[in-house]
Amino acid sequence: MNQPVLVLGAGIVGISCALELQKRGYRVTLMDRRGPGEEASSGNAGILSLSNITPLADPALLTRLHRLALNLDTDLLLHYPHLPALLPWLGRFLRRCRRATYLVDGAAMALLTQASMDLHRQWIDEAGLQSLANRGGGLKLYRDRRSFLRDQLERELLERCGVRHTLVDAAQVQDLEPDLNPVFVQGVLIDESISIRDPEKLCKAYAQMFVAAGGQVKQAEIRSIRQSGGGWELSGSPGVVSAERLVVCMGAWTPGLIGQLGYANPLAIERGYHAIAAPAEGRRLSRPIFDVDASYVMAPMEMGLRITTGSNLVRCETRPDPRQLVRVLPRAREAFPIERILTRDPWMGRRPTVPDTLPLIGPAPRHQNLWLAFAHSHMGLTMGPITGVLIANFVGAEPQPFATKAYDPSRYL
Repeated sequence: MNQPVLVLGAGIVGISCALELQKRGYRVTLMDRRGPGEEASSGNAGILSLSNITPLADPALLTRLHRLALNLDTDLLLHYPHLPALLPWLGRFLRRCRRATYLVDGAAMALLTQASMDLHRQWIDEAGLQSLANRGGGLKLYRDRRSFLRDQLERELLERCGVRHTLVDAAQVQDLEPDLNPVFVQGVLIDESISIRDPEKLCKAYAQMFVAAGGQVKQAEIRSIRQSGGGWELSGSPGVVSAERLVVCMGAWTPGLIGQLGYANPLAIERGYHAIAAPAEGRRLSRPIFDVDASYVMAPMEMGLRITTGSNLVRCETRPDPRQLVRVLPRAREAFPIERILTRDPWMGRRPTVPDTLPLIGPAPRHQNLWLAFAHSHMGLTMGPITGVLIANFVGAEPQPFATKAYDPSRYL
């Protein structure tokens, strides 16, 4: 085949698209302003999760709207000056907070995660990254039984989608993680989740597989786009780039580029932060934990324990505001013995999200030879490989492994 394709964006989604297109015989160039995996893909909790199929538009949120609106809980932080611009998105989001909608959207998420996990396992073996993967599952933990009961609909969704999970009581939590402090009354073990001890290293290893098979990785910052004949002309630094076929996987920055073609911006930007902590001497965490009532994830990494926050809804380029991290670190110390915080400045990343939480994957609605893959919210690391498969099938007009209408970009663009 040897037809050229340019993939913009070298996070996990772009790397996956490049790999899959390359496997179909395309001559692929992967381009980003930074190196592979160095933006949002590097700083997440590193969890490849079968269970995180729960749409953000959860009916249980409606019982906490007053607390969320007043920034009383740590899982969400609103920046009030930006709220007017977010109101249309929030309106569509709240209309989806219904049981039936939640279950339908969750089932569509499950199709992506289940297929993607199989590909991750294969790619991890191909890249020789077995030592980077922790296959001990993940723990979702509750300090208050009322919170556990509130999440009943989530567990119903897991049952419907065949996601293996085990309910554990306080004593079983201690058996699984003996060094946790006894603050949790209930938990759910997600049996088949895999955690990655360095997500950036995973991305770079996948990118190296692409390069070793003949792919090109180029560093450039693209600022403008226009049609040129049947293809595309892109301008930025350094200079002008032409592409016959273009796949845009730039995450939170995608709307800024395709908006020049008249496409709407469907996103809210969920900012997330993390810090790295050193455990107290002799203490160990063997798998990631999600402390539901304190709204953080603590995940064992090669560099220490990564503590990640909930969502901060702001404009894309707003300066950092790590208030959530400041609030959750004392709660993390309540749950696990931490010696000290190793990071001087918190890491910050942007998670692009649409109201139904489902990514936009497919051809651009009004332009030829342009495909889009973005808005993966919290699930980009997990869903990267299957997104690559779907995009490669779209580019080659090949059959899809399942119906893709739920992810069609035209639903928001």
